[in-house]
Amino acid sequence: MKASERIVVDERIDLAVADPRFAAELFAVIDRDRADLREWLSWVDGTLSVADLRRYSRFSRSQFDAGGGFEYAIRLEGKLVGGIGFNALDRTNQSAAIGYWISPQARGNGIVTRAARTLTEYGFSSLGFERIEIRCVVENLRSRAVAERLGFALEGILRKSYLLHGAFRDLAVYGKTR
Repeated sequence: MKASERIVVDERIDLAVADPRFAAELFAVIDRDRADLREWLSWVDGTLSVADLRRYSRFSRSQFDAGGGFEYAIRLEGKLVGGIGFNALDRTNQSAAIGYWISPQARGNGIVTRAARTLTEYGFSSLGFERIEIRCVVENLRSRAVAERLGFALEGILRKSYLLHGAFRDLAVYGKTR
């Protein structure tokens, strides 16, 4: 399973494979918006320096090269504004989950919806997935709205299945099949 290094969403948005060369720019976005992002994302607290992000980017890149994970930076007119990717890959069952985040300054413009739509289509058409999921904290209405706009069906709630800042939270599970 080999994925593209760059996926064009539209004339303003593209997805570029996560790479250590983006670490400083991406860290600046995360650090600037840390308080907002950490509300729903447990990994924010462990991202404390450019070196942390560079290390994670090298790991992500190795996963990408091996076909074991596909993480992309979301770029708006060449500027990094967020991240999106396939995780929880299950080759046997031809499935994956999409995860995403975006800087508060870039919200409200449909960027994540367009990026997730493109990545979903790419997953079905080019990577051969039969099923794609989106999982998000039940109270994260913005993330849930993305799944719903894309026609993912709410399949259930996984109770107390995500540890976020010392408390277990419920996850809404949305699914879509080819």
